[in-house]
Amino acid sequence: MGLQNWIGTFGKSPGLQISQDLERAYEAALLIQSIELEHYNDRPVRPEVNLGLPRSAQAQLLRRFQAALEVCRQCLVTLEANRAQLAGQELRQLQLVESVVSRYDRPGRKPLPAISRTPEVLPRSLIGVVDQVRRQLDPEAEADALAGFRRRRDSTLVSLRILLLLILVPLLVQQISRTYVMGPLVDHYAPVSAFISYPKPHLEEKAVEKLRVFKAEVEFAALLEGKPLPTPEELQQQLAERARELKQQADGESTEAIKNVLADIAAFAAFVVVCILGKRDIQVLRGFIDELVYGLSDSAKAFAIILFTDIFVGFHSPEGWTVLLDGVANHLGLPARENFIMLFIATFPVVLATIFKYWIFRYLNRVSPSSVATLRNMNGGG
Repeated sequence: MGLQNWIGTFGKSPGLQISQDLERAYEAALLIQSIELEHYNDRPVRPEVNLGLPRSAQAQLLRRFQAALEVCRQCLVTLEANRAQLAGQELRQLQLVESVVSRYDRPGRKPLPAISRTPEVLPRSLIGVVDQVRRQLDPEAEADALAGFRRRRDSTLVSLRILLLLILVPLLVQQISRTYVMGPLVDHYAPVSAFISYPKPHLEEKAVEKLRVFKAEVEFAALLEGKPLPTPEELQQQLAERARELKQQADGESTEAIKNVLADIAAFAAFVVVCILGKRDIQVLRGFIDELVYGLSDSAKAFAIILFTDIFVGFHSPEGWTVLLDGVANHLGLPARENFIMLFIATFPVVLATIFKYWIFRYLNRVSPSSVATLRNMNGGG
């Protein structure tokens, strides 16, 4: 309970409540937009329309839509009262929520027929400019700007704190548990437990190869120094000593891998605990990242997307994935099989690229279409 109270120190701030309401309303508005696009041909949702789905599936879809719309309506009550505190990406998110809700909350309006949406009387950009001038001339503009600054400062502090917790807590738990808990336990039970001390085939193969190299080194050193080759008895004695050393090394590598696995499990459990206790702070962090990412210029967004995709799904990414998989295999004490690595490289980057393109088409194309156009131009029109 003390940890939960410490994690949520800033969670009681009214400004952070605004950020959380905005994030919830924004996600609900995006869900409504996705339902409209996927099932209603980018038109308002009409419950009486038969979508050709099973009755239970269509009922569940409508329940999701109604729940998302109710979230937008509830959050708008708070957000409209504090509209002057919003700026930049937050204001654009609020405008998206308002545009979604307005399609279903027009006074005296019946469900829209299956036609395109009614165009605005004035361009939305002109309305935004007029609204911005009106808010700047408001006598309470200075107080609202100060309140908005304090809210964004609290959001930044909460975001940085929960980000550090998500990184440092699992890392510290992994190191401390491995050194003071898992290490002594594994060292104590390894000599008597067959499960812990069982021989690893790939470690045995490495030991045999090292023994073969050692034998060749002994003979090579004798030839270089002009000495007679060691007798079979002497060679057998040296190989026996070296074999014992290699077996101890292989046993040590095996127990080290088990320590790493157990410590990683503890670190993952700590990460899950932080996520559960800091659920509200993670929502603030998501809003902070959205503000940071979508506050970039179109060229910066396109540059970041191209850099990320070229590193992880580009034509030169296999080398990076090979190094990463080899490191993970060594950390967990698993054999780095070339066939598995090649299969992973042939499938996972392709799946990742498909997900990324789908995200650009379904999400970024609606939120920032100019960024998508810039991305296509920078990527050679592809």
